[in-house]
Amino acid sequence: MLLVAGTALIPAEHPQGDEEVHLGFEATGLYPVQSVSEIALGTALPKYPGQVTVYKTVDTTVSKDDALKMAEKFGMSEPVEEYETSYVIKGSPYTFEIEKETGYMTYTWYGRWMGSNERDRPEYLPTDEEARKIAETFLTSNDLMPDGAAYSSISHDRGAMLSAEGNETVVADQDTTVLFTGRLSNLSVVGNGIYVTLGGDGDVLRVAKRWRDVEPYKEFAILSPEEAIEELKQTGVVTTVSSPKKAVVDEIKLCYYATPPGTEQPYLKPTYYFHGTMEGENETGTFYQYIPAVPELGKGLY
Repeated sequence: MLLVAGTALIPAEHPQGDEEVHLGFEATGLYPVQSVSEIALGTALPKYPGQVTVYKTVDTTVSKDDALKMAEKFGMSEPVEEYETSYVIKGSPYTFEIEKETGYMTYTWYGRWMGSNERDRPEYLPTDEEARKIAETFLTSNDLMPDGAAYSSISHDRGAMLSAEGNETVVADQDTTVLFTGRLSNLSVVGNGIYVTLGGDGDVLRVAKRWRDVEPYKEFAILSPEEAIEELKQTGVVTTVSSPKKAVVDEIKLCYYATPPGTEQPYLKPTYYFHGTMEGENETGTFYQYIPAVPELGKGLY
């Protein structure tokens, strides 16, 4: 793990208070890693399988034909514009973009996704249950749902807009985003995700996909949860609380951690994820940390 001037390159997973995250897609960022004098367990230790499959990453470069085929799934047939790092297809009202080296893909109705539109007032948004169904149907019917994808969460973007009467400014939901994340060997894959953002009447405003392709490598023995906690004590935790004194672990889970495609990551390794509350000298907050679970492959997260 890279430590530089009290910070480390550490992944973020999902919205959890102090961490700056982006629907599980921005899986790395610079956050302070701090030692803490006391780490207590506030939850039961999870069962662990003893051995877990490690996966090799498979990086492929996106061709112009690949971009066309993907755009066709969205019903787009306009000409492809090629740039140094990406392909772009501009239709009406959607724009399709895909990066050559990473495969990061977006399909966006920019006029509504980036602006304020009367059609996207809160009263016109689908319910969360309706939004999930709309997103799942859109992805599956267009052959866009990746293998191993599973529903993860729903979030809402809030913004300022005029009230229905037009006489005051109110803060309200303006769109609904449904996130699907990856699973391998029945474990979640942090960093793999596809999301669908919906506006009024369930209109699709944006689809974004960042997904690391892999193939099975072989099984390895992994740390027990107790051994992972000991590693946590040695590594420190990620928190914005200054002068941390006591951490209480309220979540432990085994998962895989994927960096964005295009970055160097030979393997997807099983990793313990820790999250909990933090008491500092003058404040409280939360913490998290990832502890690699395969000693044979070293202590690096990837």
